Amino acid sequence: MQELIDQLTAKAGLTADQATKAIATIKDFVKEKFPMMAGAVDNLLGDQPAPAAATTTAEAPQSGGSFLDKISDFIPGDIGQKIEDFAKNAEHKTEDAISGLKDKFAGDKK
Repeated sequence: MQELIDQLTAKAGLTADQATKAIATIKDFVKEKFPMMAGAVDNLLGDQPAPAAATTTAEAPQSGGSFLDKISDFIPGDIGQKIEDFAKNAEHKTEDAISGLKDKFAGDKK
């Protein structure tokens, strides 16, 4: 991110503050037009707060938690939440099945 700010200050004659605001504006524009790319945009350009004039309706994914907790951050609306819930349910069923198999094989060895 700092490298991009440095290039904007050197090549476009912007101050560091102007460059930061320009990057935030572009980042928010891309996230608004392509909400499914919000995570990639945040990873590429950093997850810095946008200036007050450049707000967007797209929400950035929250850090922390597992991948399954972030599915609905990348897929907006009810569909994203349904996919996240389905994936979490599948994870729990898989864990239960593996646990059952471990118990069965442990019992067979006795």
